[in-house]
Amino acid sequence: MVRISSLKGQIRLLLMAFAVLVITSVAFTYWGLEAQKTDAMIINLAGRQRMLLQQMTRLALEIQHQSGADKKLNLQESMSVFEQTLTALIEGGPAPYYSGLSVELPVAKNPAVLERLQRVAQNWPAFRSDLERVLAYVPETSEFQAALQNVEISSPQLIQQMDDAVRQISQVSRQNLNRLKWVQAAFLAAALGLLAAGRWLTQRSLIAPLQKMGEAARRIGQGDLTSPVEVQQPQEIRLLSETLENMRLQLRASRDALLSLNERLEENVAQRTRELEALYTVSREISSHLDIQHVLRSVADKARQLLGGDAAYLCLLDRKGRYLHLQATSGPPNAVVEIFSNTQTPFVGQVLSSSQAVKCDVAGCHGYCEIMSTAYRASHLAAPLRVGERVIGALCVGSTQTNAFSEDAMELLTRLASTAAIALENARLYEQAERTATLEERQRLAAEMHDGLAQTLSYLQMTIDLAREQVEAERSAQAIETLARGQRAIDQAALETRRAIASLQQELPLRYTLQEQLAELVAEFSGDGAPIEFIPEVKEPIVLPRDQAEQALRVAREALLNARRHSQASRIQVTLSQEEEHLMLSVEDNGAGFELDSLPCDDGRPHFGVNIMYARAARLGGDLQIQSAPGAGTRVILKWPARSAGEGA
Repeated sequence: MVRISSLKGQIRLLLMAFAVLVITSVAFTYWGLEAQKTDAMIINLAGRQRMLLQQMTRLALEIQHQSGADKKLNLQESMSVFEQTLTALIEGGPAPYYSGLSVELPVAKNPAVLERLQRVAQNWPAFRSDLERVLAYVPETSEFQAALQNVEISSPQLIQQMDDAVRQISQVSRQNLNRLKWVQAAFLAAALGLLAAGRWLTQRSLIAPLQKMGEAARRIGQGDLTSPVEVQQPQEIRLLSETLENMRLQLRASRDALLSLNERLEENVAQRTRELEALYTVSREISSHLDIQHVLRSVADKARQLLGGDAAYLCLLDRKGRYLHLQATSGPPNAVVEIFSNTQTPFVGQVLSSSQAVKCDVAGCHGYCEIMSTAYRASHLAAPLRVGERVIGALCVGSTQTNAFSEDAMELLTRLASTAAIALENARLYEQAERTATLEERQRLAAEMHDGLAQTLSYLQMTIDLAREQVEAERSAQAIETLARGQRAIDQAALETRRAIASLQQELPLRYTLQEQLAELVAEFSGDGAPIEFIPEVKEPIVLPRDQAEQALRVAREALLNARRHSQASRIQVTLSQEEEHLMLSVEDNGAGFELDSLPCDDGRPHFGVNIMYARAARLGGDLQIQSAPGAGTRVILKWPARSAGEGA
């Protein structure tokens, strides 16, 4: 039950009213926007109906002078779209939209709109019948001429009726929009009224009492702990004033005690600051190295020095989590008696399951660290090495003195263990990244050898076998030509090998864009011969991973090389564009072209260069298209997904 007499109840009632107003306003606005969206779509479709009528009339007239299957097909499609849309505008249901999409329309409920649409529907069957006769008869026949004449006569009437329907639909949409504006104005007026009521309530019941409370708080803040706090209304503020009064009394009682503790607090803060500075120094030194062995030794040394122990041990869990293996020690050699400890022992299990350091000594602990000798078990601390929720080992410090470690030492070892765990994990990740990079480079080299050198060597093997057969058959001229093609293939293999070596030595800038690399490639091929133009239609910088950039550039290089050698073109164009979710790289020339079934092979590697381009496109997750015809030039198109391209802004 809402209590109107209390400030809480008044604010709750005000907020509930405002919430109801906002929800209702949002609901009406959403409904209005959806209605406007539907009206706009209906107006758009109705306007398209008028255009379709004009288009059908134009196509019918064009068939008379220029008969063609494409015009008849376009006319049939226009008739189908018009009829489906007209039915959907009247009865509701799916209607064809743009780009092969379909939209769902509601039933026409407005009588004036329905009447105008039904007029169009009444005249449409006769108009459609005349169009079907235009499609059915030959233009020279009298039936065709009669049907075409009827189309020309009926078309203006249908277009006018469709215009009337569009105007009526637009008028209804404007009326709905005006109603929505009035409703929103009413909601705005109500919201302003609620805001005014809220301001009055806040000023009377909250701001004025809080100002008095603020004055009392300032007096207390200035050291006046003798003046009482007196605020009576409203109920919640009165409770707050009573709390502030109790705080004043407690502060006055605690002031003397705080003064007496001041000197001890300053000493504790200074001690803690020294410990934190030491911990920061240790953490920075540990984290600055990525060599695991150095990190392990450094952690053990710093733990012993920082906590003042006699020996320190760092152990890591094995893969199965069954044993802690000693990895680094700091202290006398005789402090170590074992090199591993079973995780099933009580003390080790307690350490690994704990979230902080565990303190133990011989007299008061169940179990002990089996790695350290008995002399160093008089006092020892052990903390788990945690990376998130995962435990990777433990850090232990021992002393020959009893009660050598305080509670602060436990907290200090816990922090040091956390820092050490992160440093160890960073070192492991660094080594793993180095191994991964090496493996990726090997895989890239293998792919380069497979795509280029391996296929060329395979072709050379076949060339040598063919030359041997021709020599044995005493076809010397053919054998010489075969060996010449083999020589050209060897030259090409040498060129590709030099390029592969150069790519290994090349260090590209971190954010070297694909546009810059393509521009350099075009500049490399420019000079003698046909001019080459680079058109970057994608203005946003595209940064690809090195392996992806190499595949795309190698395809472009091969296409440019083929255009230079075979096309006899006067112009070559390289274009980088984007089509929805795909990047497209095309190399186009206006040269002689060729039949796609007989690719040129003057480089001594018939179809090998094209096969390699197809393989590179597949490695990018895309595809390669070659468009050419004799006398029509050649266009090579590489298309691959932009989402896998690692684009950068």
